[in-house]
Amino acid sequence: METSVSHDISEAGIRDTFGSIPLVPGDTFLKHKTTNLSLSDQYLFQRFGQGPITRIPYRCIHHAFEANARVNPNNIAVHHLKEKISYKELNNQANLLALELIKNGVQKGDNVGLFVQRSIPMVVGILAILKAGAAYVPQHIGLAKEEQLRYVVKSASIDVILTLSEYEDLVPVIENKKQICIDSFLKSNKNTKEQIKLPNVEVTENDVCYIIFTSGTTGDPNGVQVTHSNTCNILLTAPGNLGMRPGLKVGQILSIAFDMSVWEILGSLANGATLVIRGKNIQETVSEVDVVISTPTILSSLDIELCKNVRVAIVAGEPCPRVLAEKWSSFCAFHNSCGPTEITIINTVKRFFPTDELLTIGKPTPNNTVYILNEDLTPCAIGEVGEMWAGGLCVTKGYINNEALTNERYLEDPFLGQGKKMFRTRDLGRWTLDGELEHLGRTDDQVKICGFRVELDSVSSIIEKMPESKRAITLKKDNRTLISFVSPETVDSEKVKEVVGEVLPYYCVPAIVLTMKELPMTNRGKIDKRKLLNSISQYESPMDTETIIEDQKIKEVSQIPDLEKIQLPPQKKSFSRMWKGEKLMHYYRLFALLLATNVGILIYGITEAGWWSAENIRLDVISKIALINFTIGILIRQQYIINFLFWVATSIPTSWPLSIRRRAGKVYHFGGIHIGGTVSGTLWFMIFMGSLYYDFFNSFNTQPKSIALLWITSVLTGILIYMIIMALPKIRAKFHNNFEKTHRFGGWSALVLFWVQIILITKQQNSQISFSEALYTSFSFWMLVLITISIALPWLRLKKVKVDITRPSNHVILARFNYGETPFAGSSTAISRDPLMEWHSFANVPEPGREGFRLTISRAGDWTGDLIDDMPKHLWVKGITTAGVGNVDKLFKKVIWVATGSGIGPCLPHLFSQETPARLIWATRNPRKTYGNELVDEILESQPEALIWDTDAHGKPDMVKLAYKAYKDFNAEAVICISNKKLTWQVVYGMESRGIPAYGAIWDS
Repeated sequence: METSVSHDISEAGIRDTFGSIPLVPGDTFLKHKTTNLSLSDQYLFQRFGQGPITRIPYRCIHHAFEANARVNPNNIAVHHLKEKISYKELNNQANLLALELIKNGVQKGDNVGLFVQRSIPMVVGILAILKAGAAYVPQHIGLAKEEQLRYVVKSASIDVILTLSEYEDLVPVIENKKQICIDSFLKSNKNTKEQIKLPNVEVTENDVCYIIFTSGTTGDPNGVQVTHSNTCNILLTAPGNLGMRPGLKVGQILSIAFDMSVWEILGSLANGATLVIRGKNIQETVSEVDVVISTPTILSSLDIELCKNVRVAIVAGEPCPRVLAEKWSSFCAFHNSCGPTEITIINTVKRFFPTDELLTIGKPTPNNTVYILNEDLTPCAIGEVGEMWAGGLCVTKGYINNEALTNERYLEDPFLGQGKKMFRTRDLGRWTLDGELEHLGRTDDQVKICGFRVELDSVSSIIEKMPESKRAITLKKDNRTLISFVSPETVDSEKVKEVVGEVLPYYCVPAIVLTMKELPMTNRGKIDKRKLLNSISQYESPMDTETIIEDQKIKEVSQIPDLEKIQLPPQKKSFSRMWKGEKLMHYYRLFALLLATNVGILIYGITEAGWWSAENIRLDVISKIALINFTIGILIRQQYIINFLFWVATSIPTSWPLSIRRRAGKVYHFGGIHIGGTVSGTLWFMIFMGSLYYDFFNSFNTQPKSIALLWITSVLTGILIYMIIMALPKIRAKFHNNFEKTHRFGGWSALVLFWVQIILITKQQNSQISFSEALYTSFSFWMLVLITISIALPWLRLKKVKVDITRPSNHVILARFNYGETPFAGSSTAISRDPLMEWHSFANVPEPGREGFRLTISRAGDWTGDLIDDMPKHLWVKGITTAGVGNVDKLFKKVIWVATGSGIGPCLPHLFSQETPARLIWATRNPRKTYGNELVDEILESQPEALIWDTDAHGKPDMVKLAYKAYKDFNAEAVICISNKKLTWQVVYGMESRGIPAYGAIWDS
C-alpha cells in the first residue's frame, strides 16, 4: 500500500516544527508556604522536591512517532509473533484509519473506545485515534466483562469503538454506537493507491491523549484523563524514555487497559525503537528484548537466567522486593519507580545498584514535583513520614464525569501557585538525607491490629528479604489477625513468623502464613489482593491477641480506645450550630457590637447633632471619638487589663449555674474589642481627614488653617489603613513577619504622629490661654497619655536574662528561667533575641517546689528552628506575665485538656498545680523520644490516667471523639484545647455544636 500524508498546515515533523513547552524558572516554590520548616529543611524541601527543568521536544506524542517515521521509515516499528511492520507502513495505516474515524464523525476532543487484544492492529488503532485528535480508551477485550465495557462506553461518552474481527461478538451492541474492526478495515483497503489527505486537526499539548479506567476494586472504575503534555513529559525525557532508541527492542507484555502499557507502546514508537508484542509466553518475549517495563510480580515469575540479554528493566505499580532488585541489577540497568495513573504512569524513579543501602523510588522526574505533607497539608520535615503529593506536568486532567472525586484528590498546588494542581497519591514516604524517596506503603495499607497501627507492606518486605522467598503479601483478616501469603510453596511458614518477629513488634507477626507456588495476578500484572481476601475467611486465627505488653509508664493498648465504637451525639439544629460557628463566635460578636455602636454614633452626628453643618464641622468631636476607639482597642490589649479581666471572670464560684460560668469563660475573646476599637478608630480618623480637607479648602471657616496638620493627618491615616490591611487574616498569615514589623514600627510611628497632631491642633485652636494649660485641659491629650503609657509599660520591664536550655530532641527545647520571678500558672512570657525586630510568647510552666519557670518550645518556623539549632545562653524578656485561655479552667469543677504536639506546654502548669481536677488527652509523635522521659514521666506522675496517643504508632486520631469520650467518662464540665488553629477550632466547634462548653486560643491580631 503506497500512501502519503499531507496536512493543510502540518504539525507533524521534527521537533523544531512544534517548538517546546515553555520553560519555568528553576526556583519555582513559593517560600511562604514552607515557613513551618527550619531554614535548612525549607531549602531541602525544594531541592529534593523539584525535578529537573527539562525541555520537551514535542507537544503531542504522535508527532514524535511521525518524526521517526520520516527519519527512519524502513526501521521495524512493531514485531508480533511472525508479523512485522515498518515505521512508514505503520504511519500509513494509521493515517488511513484516522481518515475513516473522521468520516465516521470523530472530532477533536472525542473519546474512542479501543477494545482489543495485543496485536499490530491495536497499535494502528492507538495512533489513528491520536491523529484524529481524539483520546483512546483501552479495554482488554476478552478479559473485561460486558457490564464493564458498557460502563466505560457510557462514562466516557464513546460513540465509535475500534475492535478486532475475532472479538467483534464480545463488544456489547449499544444503540447509536459505531463499531469498526481494525483488521478487517485495513485488509479491505490494503491495495488503495490514493493519497491520504488528513484534514488539519490542531491537537495541542492540553488535549486528552488517552483515558485509563482504574480497576474499580473499591467501587465503580474511574476514567483518568491524561493529556499529550502529561504523556510527552514522561516518555520523551530521561530517565522516563529509558534510553529507548532505534535499534533497541522494547517488550510489550502488559495489558492495554493498564497505564504502563502506554509506556511500552508509545514510549517505544515515540523514541524510534522496535516494539515486540508478546504472545501467550511472557518469558519468550522478555528473553529477546532490550528494555522491559513490568510489575515486580510479573518480573519475579520469570526465569532470570533466560533474561540476561535485557539492558534496561524498570518496575512500578507495586512495592518491589529488594531481592528481586538485587538479582536484576546484577546484569542490567534496573530502575525502581512509583506513581499512580493520575500522575501519568510514574513521577519518581531511581536506578538501583546492589550496593545501595536502601531500595528507594528515587527522585521526581523532569518538570515534576513531589511533596511530603502532613494531614493538614503542611510540609513535613526532612526524614519525617508523611503523605506524598505530586505536582508539575505529571498531574493529569482529572476523572471523567466525577467532579466530586476530582476535587477531593486534585487540589490547588500551594507551592507552585499560578492555578496549578497537585495530586494526592495516598502513598506514604519520607525523604532520605540523599534526597531520595523511601516508599513506606499506602495509607490504605495501614491497618489497626490489637489497637496498633501496622503497615502491611512493611511486614511483606521483611518476608521478601528471606533468600528462599520470591513474593509475599500481607492482608488483614480481622482486627486481631494478619495473614501472609508467600511464594514459593517451599517456604517454611514458622520461619516466616520467626523472621518477622525478630524485626517488628509482636502485633506485626502474621498469625497465619500460607505458601503457594505462585501468588495470583490481576490482568494488570499485580498481585490479586481481592482473590486472596476472598480465600482467607476459612482460616481461623490461633493467636491469643488478648496478650498485651505494657510500657512501665504509658499503658499504650489499654488506653487507646476503638474510635469506631465512639458515637458522637447529634449536633444541635442548624441555627444553633451556625450561632456556635467560627464566623459568629464571641470574638466577632464583640467586634460587630463596637462597629454597630460607632455606626449609631455616626448616624446621630449626621442627623441630630449637626457635626457636619454648613457653618461648622465639629473636628474636635470627630477626633475625640476616633481617639476613644483607639484607646479602647489598645488598652484592652494591655497586660494588666487582660489579667484583670481574667481575674474578674474567673472569680465566679463553681457553685454558680454552668450557663453563667460557660459564658464567663469566653473572656479571652476580648480581641474582638481590640479589632473593633482599632478598626472603628481608623474609620473615624478617615472621616476626620476627609472633614479636615473639606474644612481646609472651603472659605466658610475663617479660623487659621495649617498645611502641616493636613499633611500629618494624611500620613497618619495612610499608616493606620496599612496596619489594618496587614492585619487581615489571610495577609497576616501569608506575611506574618511583615505584619509584626508593621504593627510595631507602624504603631510607634502613628503614636509619634498623633502627638505631633495634637500639638498642632492645640496651638491652632487655643489662642486665648497658654499652650500648656490648653494641653492639660484637652481630652485628647489624656487619651494619648493613656495610650502611650499602655504601649510603654512592657518596654519599661525589658531585661536580658540567663536561660538554661536542654534539647530532648531536634524538635523541642525546654528553656528554664530563674531571674527572681515565678509567674502564675497559665500565664505567658514574651522572649526575643532581637527586641526591636521580633517577639514570641510561650506558656510559662512553673515547676512545683522550685523557683523560676520553663518554656516548652517546638520547631514551628524559622525563629524557633534557629533557637533549637543554636541554643543561646541569654534571651530578652519584656512585659508582664499575662493570663491565657487556659485560666478559664478555674470556672469549672472538672475539665478535659486536649493538646497536640508542643501544645502540651500551656497545659502543664494547670496539670501540675492540680487546682482544678483535670484529665489530659495528648496526641504527639513519639512522646518520649521527642520530649524526653523526664517530661513524660512528670506528666504521668500528675496525670496517671492521661491518654498519651503516639501518632507514630497509631496515626492521628479523631480528637473530637477522644475529647467527647473523656468528657463523658470523667464527668467533666468543659473542654480546653491547645493545638494548631485548624484542630483547635475542630475540637471547640465539635463540642460547642453539641452543647458542651469548649475553649481554645484565637489567632488574631
